[in-house]
This record gives sequence, structure tokens and C-alpha cells, in this order.
Amino acid sequence: MVNILNKTLKIKDWLKKFHQFDWIVVSCILSLTIAILILLIMGDQVPFQVKYFSWEGKKVGVKDKTFTLSFNRSVNTNSLEKNLIIEPPLPGRLTWQGRTLIYTLNDPPIYGTNYQIKLDNVQLSYGDEEIKSFVSLFSTRDRVFAYIGIEGEEKGRLITYNITNLNQPQKTILTPKDLIVTNFKIYPNSEKIIFSAFEHNTRGNPLAQQELYTVTTGFNVDPSNTPSQRAGKLKRILDAQEYQNINFDLSKNGKVIVVQRVNQRNENDKSLWIITEDNKLISLGIPGSEFVISPDGKRLAVSQQGGIRMVPLGSEGGNSQILQNYEKPLAFSPDGEKLLLVKDNVDYTRSLVVINENGKDKELFRTPYPILNCQFEPRDEDALYCLKTDIIQGEDGQYRQEPFLSVINISEGTDLPLLALPNSKDVILSMSPDGVALLFDQVVTTSPQFTTDLLTTEKQAIADGQVWLLSLPDLKGEDKSLKIQPQELIFGFKPQWLP
Repeated sequence: MVNILNKTLKIKDWLKKFHQFDWIVVSCILSLTIAILILLIMGDQVPFQVKYFSWEGKKVGVKDKTFTLSFNRSVNTNSLEKNLIIEPPLPGRLTWQGRTLIYTLNDPPIYGTNYQIKLDNVQLSYGDEEIKSFVSLFSTRDRVFAYIGIEGEEKGRLITYNITNLNQPQKTILTPKDLIVTNFKIYPNSEKIIFSAFEHNTRGNPLAQQELYTVTTGFNVDPSNTPSQRAGKLKRILDAQEYQNINFDLSKNGKVIVVQRVNQRNENDKSLWIITEDNKLISLGIPGSEFVISPDGKRLAVSQQGGIRMVPLGSEGGNSQILQNYEKPLAFSPDGEKLLLVKDNVDYTRSLVVINENGKDKELFRTPYPILNCQFEPRDEDALYCLKTDIIQGEDGQYRQEPFLSVINISEGTDLPLLALPNSKDVILSMSPDGVALLFDQVVTTSPQFTTDLLTTEKQAIADGQVWLLSLPDLKGEDKSLKIQPQELIFGFKPQWLP
């Protein structure tokens, strides 16, 4: 009895020595232990579900090639692959990184489309519990193109035309009446356009006075990152006080502008200049009138006497070199690994040649007539749409050149005529970013009479012009039919799709 009493007294002495902080620590440990025991007994009450979808509520474009779905538990991957539904269908490849699904599209998403993604009946990797039903929506960018107006108040002005709903198209005039637009290129995010223009009251040669501007379109594909701007906000980026601005191009990533310039007082002082992303103006010391920039803005292909000069535009652009016996560059592939060139042959014919990044070339076809333009098909890297010419005898017995559109398979070497374009010597082509349609124009020309005349690349005055829409076949699909019919859209010329 005495021993028990002594032990009780010792416990009381020990408890007296406990400070308040010690009691708090012990209480926390006991509470945490009880919580763990309850969780082990009852299980995790949070349902099996999608935690994050990277495209939820977003407007995606051709550069958006992958989306991710993250889950709060480990997923039975076979169950998910069977029950993942995207409407309309958007085929792709599935890979996994832990509990995150990475879905990579096979083809660009179709613009002007609302998509729904749905998950049901997906199981855990370690049990029979099914996922909480998941439904989400995302959409693609609107189907919009820009063009130069040709009639009345629109003459010489830059205009956007939204045909997402062809029954209710939306037109927005971007530039003021006092500027006559001559050419333009669109930035990759579609938020602004760079264009060349001269003032309506310019005396003398107006093209010698054209300046470079940017204008906002009013479109904002990612409002969370950049604030929206109203359409029509102008900014001059290059004047013509000392140099004429003859021609220009914009890299696909929007980081480099190349301008063909000639000194106003000395015609022998002519060169290509670059405007960098931080607005630095640098002369390359190289003349050239036909040139294309690689999509990443690191290389420039320039037509010069005797061949094509490849010019690095930075430390990562490789070495300068000459590709001999080529007439002009046409286009880089979207990934920049291939370059289309027109080659002069000793038999007075021309060849379309594709050269890869290792310098290996392949002749695609040969013709005695001019090759005007070729563009890669975004849905099929082996397909090209080319604008060529043929000689046609008219009803008056006279022969004339007539452009026609054909589709070419690089691997197979096939060349299928698609559409004849009579009376359209100065055709401008524009491939839609999703590859489902082409825009082209047809203009009627006369001899120039006024300084405010709209001019073609051949310096002929434009009396009338029409923009057409041409829906393209899916060359990778089972239906290989090439029966197509162009659709008349609007009066204007030089149409270009917004990316």
C-alpha cells in the first residue's frame, strides 16, 4: 500500500513539472493520432475525380498541340483510354506522367469549333471505384482573315472579316481613311498586324514614301496573360525620311521583321534591314527583293544573282552559305526543317525543290512555266499546295499564261491538278492555320493613272477584286475525292488568315 502511495505521489510531482507548452505538444500528438486512426478506419472520403484540365474554358489555336488532365488518385489507364470522349472527335496520342494524362493532337484543331471533353466509368488502378463524372468545354479561335478593301470607303484600308458564322460574317475596318495600305503580315497571337502604307495626299511616287505601322485587331486569345486592346490602335514603327521601305516580311514567331530598303538620295545604297524584338534597326548589308524568314526568325533565305543566300540572323542561325543555281525561295516548312526553292535548269525549265536541314535536296516536279507560290498543308507535312502556270490558247487564238492550283505529295512525288484560275495572273494564296481551307483573290487590272491607285505586285492598278474561299479535302482520309468548289466571299484583295 505504501509503494502504491509513493508511486502516485511521484506521478503527481512529474505532472507538476509539466509546463503549458508541453501540454500543448502532447495534445497535438494525441489529436493527430486520433485523426489518422479515423482516416484509416473510414478511408479517404474525397471522391475519385479530375483535379485539373489545362484547356478548360480556353480558346486554343494551331500552336496548342497538347492538353493535360490531372487526377487525385492513380488511374486505370486502359479504362480511361476506352472512356475518354471528345466531341467533335479530336484524334491524338496518350502518354502518362504519374497521375497526369498528356494528350497530343494528331492534327490541328478546327477553327471556329466548340469542343466537349467527357469522362465517365473510369476506374482506379487499385480498386473498383469509378471516377466522378467530368465534362468540360473548350473552343478554338474564330475563323478570321484580313484583307485590303477595294470599294468606296473601304478602298486601301485594312479590314478583318470573321466568318466563324458564314451566315452572319463580321467586318471590322482597322485603318483610317488617310492611309493607303499596300501590304501586311499578321503576328502569331493575332492581336496586331504590321503593314506598309502611304498617306492619301502623298505627292510624287507614293511607294517611295510608304512607312511601316502596327495596328491592333481587337482579338485576344489569352486574356489571362495580356490585357485586351480595342481594334484600330495605330503605332508607327519605321518612317521613310532617309530610306524607302520597299518590301518586308515577319517571322512566324513574330520576333523578327526584315525590310527591303533603298536610300532616298542614293539608289546604290540598298540593303535588307532587320527590326529585332526590342525594336533595334540593323542593316544586314545584303541586297535582295525576294526573301523568306525561317519560322524561328534565326535564318533568312534571300534570292541573289547565281543562287539563294542563307543568312544567319543571330548566333544560332548557323553559317552563311550560297545555294547555287536557284531562282527564288518560296517557303519554309512550319517546323523550319525544310525549304522550298525554285531552281533554274540548263534546259530552260524550272524545278520545285525541297531541301532539308542537312542540305539534302529532292526535285518534286519540273515545268517550262513559272512557279508562283507553294504552301505546306498543316495537317499533312508531306502535302503541298502549289500555284503554277500553264499556257492556254484563248478563243481569239492567242496564247496566254493561266495559273492553276495543284496538290503535291512530297514522298510519293505525285502532282494532282486541283483548280484552274483563269484571268488571275496576280493570285495571292493563304492557307488556313488548321489546313481546311484556302483563301485566294482574283483581281482585274488596268494601267495606273492616279497616285492613290491600288497596285498589284506587277505594279498594275487594281480596278476590281474578289476574295474566294476554297474548302480543301482531307488528304489523309479515306475519301480521296478532289471535287471542290470555291465560294465567293467579299470584294477585296491580298487575303490572309489570322493564325
